[in-house]
Amino acid sequence: MKYFLVIVLLLLTHCSSKMNIQSIPYNNQLKKVELVDIIFNTIALKEIPEPYFKDYSNHKSTTARDYKSYDKMGFRDSLLKHLSEKFEHTVLKLIIITPKDENLYYDAFVYLSDKSIIGMHVKDEGNFKLWMDIIFKDQYQKLEKYKDNGQFERQPELNPNPQFMLTLGKGLFSQKWVNSGMLIDQKPYENTGAYLYKNAPKQYNEAKITKEKQNYIKKYINTTRPSVVDKALLRELFQEFIKAKNIKPNLSKNNEKVYEEFENSAGYAFPEELKLLLSLHNGIENTGFLTAEQILDEWNNWKKIYDSVDWMLTDLTGNSYADGRKTIGMYTNPYWIPFLSTGSGNFIAIDYAPGNKGTSGQIIAFGADENKIRFIADNLEDFFQKLIDKEDILNNGFLEL
Repeated sequence: MKYFLVIVLLLLTHCSSKMNIQSIPYNNQLKKVELVDIIFNTIALKEIPEPYFKDYSNHKSTTARDYKSYDKMGFRDSLLKHLSEKFEHTVLKLIIITPKDENLYYDAFVYLSDKSIIGMHVKDEGNFKLWMDIIFKDQYQKLEKYKDNGQFERQPELNPNPQFMLTLGKGLFSQKWVNSGMLIDQKPYENTGAYLYKNAPKQYNEAKITKEKQNYIKKYINTTRPSVVDKALLRELFQEFIKAKNIKPNLSKNNEKVYEEFENSAGYAFPEELKLLLSLHNGIENTGFLTAEQILDEWNNWKKIYDSVDWMLTDLTGNSYADGRKTIGMYTNPYWIPFLSTGSGNFIAIDYAPGNKGTSGQIIAFGADENKIRFIADNLEDFFQKLIDKEDILNNGFLEL
């Protein structure tokens, strides 16, 4: 018990240099903290703007322009910004719980970017109260409906006086019932530290998220082609292709700096077949073929998605499907190098992370509309041969070559 009290004291001594705000560090010891151990900082949010309507004045519909709807998302963003400035760290997530009784404080928990958590008592007053009344209006009406129709008499295990929870964050706005007795319920007042630990923003577990992605993708990575690129054949096929299509490539240029930048970021060599292809063109108008700079830019854009903590492994793999076992079902990864845009955020790419039945260096289609990561060709030479033979390899209709 003595050891536990020491831990609690250590947890609760973190404070802002300017504001004397008590905070709790996010670590494994947080799981042991109970509600009574948390020091709540009493804060008045007097700077919050009064409720205002969302601006529909530019909407193309006359009816929509006259529509009145409170800008709850605007309130969310202004509140998060205000608290970020107050606590001198970005607020990643904010949990607000309605008072147990009228005229009491709202309980709130603020997750900051420095991996600390601040407990707040927010006064039920001013513009903050007005916004909370608007946001929780539907929940209170639903509660009154339950009381009127005898729901609580029929189910005595339910709590007729529950609280409500609002969770805010970037792209996050959700409402839940607290201590209602329902099966789907939030219980922040039971084992509070464990609850706060479990519901921390994804950014707090960046290392874990990154490791999960790495463990998934590493068994597929093969950045060396099993056979040597047939440069003479690839050059011949490219020339035949542009002749058949009567198109004129832009003159090629030296791309060594681009290749070096790619290799420094990717950790593997820029594909030799793409180097050869880019020695024959510097983009081809109206075809979607990318320049070296565009390839690097698009690769970086997709890598940012893959690296982002907002994209967990389940997000990357949840809605993408493999093409048999030739490809892997993943939205994106740094081992696909896009070299041709098919429009609307969709690309043809060289694949260095093929499925179990695929081959390193194969050509695939992926992108915003490609739920299925489509196998296109065995290699770049095969890709051009299929284009010359007019095979329907770009069958989503994004581009015709």
